[in-house]
Amino acid sequence: MNKIDKLKTIIGEIDQLILKSVTSSSPNFLAWKSKAERFLINEYGAESYEIEEFKKLNYNLSVFTLNTPKSDFIDACMNGLKCAKAILSTYLEELEESKNDLNINAYDKLKYEFGGIKTVIENYTKGGFVTNDLYSLEQAIRTNDKDKIKYFLLRLLEWYTENWMDICDNKFVINYDEHEKNRELIKEIYEGIDEVDFSQFIDRNDCNRKSEPVIFLSHSSTDTKYGNALEKLLSGIGIKKDQLIYTSHPLHKIPLDQNIYEYLRNSFSRKIFVIVLWSDEYLNRPACLNEMGAVWVTQSDYTNIYVPSFDFKNPKYAQCAVDTNRMGAILDGSENCKASIIELKDKLIKIFDLSVDERQWIYILDQFMTDISN
Repeated sequence: MNKIDKLKTIIGEIDQLILKSVTSSSPNFLAWKSKAERFLINEYGAESYEIEEFKKLNYNLSVFTLNTPKSDFIDACMNGLKCAKAILSTYLEELEESKNDLNINAYDKLKYEFGGIKTVIENYTKGGFVTNDLYSLEQAIRTNDKDKIKYFLLRLLEWYTENWMDICDNKFVINYDEHEKNRELIKEIYEGIDEVDFSQFIDRNDCNRKSEPVIFLSHSSTDTKYGNALEKLLSGIGIKKDQLIYTSHPLHKIPLDQNIYEYLRNSFSRKIFVIVLWSDEYLNRPACLNEMGAVWVTQSDYTNIYVPSFDFKNPKYAQCAVDTNRMGAILDGSENCKASIIELKDKLIKIFDLSVDERQWIYILDQFMTDISN
């Protein structure tokens, strides 16, 4: 629900309160008043003219005695509510006029507001998954990737939900209002992003899609722990959604109603870089071996990556079409593993013409090493 709809709801509840004959001490009235004040603070600020004017409204009798009838208190609250409705309706008109004048859609707002969203969160924490989510969201904005934008906006909302009580209880957090406004802004953008027409960006990107390289992560579905860690790493360095085929992930899976082998065959018409995630289970899967054959037929560049339990003496391994003597990375969390992943990152940066912030890369790499070790 966007801010205009929220304010309409608050105004609409006034008539219901009047019909219920509430007084200034009624729980329903107090809940409504608190909601209205929170909205005004989030929208205009805690010391704004709007919130000060709203707080001046009186919903009770100035003078009363023990014999004052309850109806007088109801009338006093009703008069206050009618004044509140008039003031809030004025604010609503201003918001609607502002929206019409600016005509800013959710995606434009995200691009304008992202710097502030990022700053508020990073001032609270520079660690954890949220840092990577912010970086990935920034990459998605640069590439106009709608699915990833929605995915990482949702991740930020989930982070706020999980950490909200800690933020509220932290005595060192002095910008609580900014976090509440930040959370509402992210939610508003997330709820409005589907209304944005991304076809203008997609059409522009389609012109060069056939010449763009793509990564195919060939794996067994039993090895998604390592596959997911690789996907997170690749997305972290800036690989776009449509530049990675990884069938076990919702952002990179085969599209609905498409034949998997037909889709892969069409993808192999592009310049493809294959990451083979070797495991003993991989060698037992005919579908995986078929993918391996496609790599050989198309003469695609590839790199070998192995799960820690892989048996290099497996006779099926020696019979594979690709060069199994090519050096690869064993995901055992060792320094050799880390060095190999750095080499892979450097290679992909050249292939995809990427630019990666070094501090961000250090975090991404550390997170990857943690993911494969757990």
